[in-house]
Amino acid sequence: MDWFGLTINLIAIFAGLGLYIWIGHTKWGKEHQEYQYAIMLAAILAACLVGGVLRVVVGYFVN
Repeated sequence: MDWFGLTINLIAIFAGLGLYIWIGHTKWGKEHQEYQYAIMLAAILAACLVGGVLRVVVGYFVN
């Protein structure tokens, strides 16, 4: 099993979830609740970016 990839994916998922929750609790997020779908999409894209960067950076030092 690819534990390295699984761990990176879990970190990325929780980073995206944390970003989404954080945005939702800010003043701006509460004022723009009608854009929840776009905010969620942006958080998912940010999570993918975090996962990709972690794969490159950690993979550079591990392998």
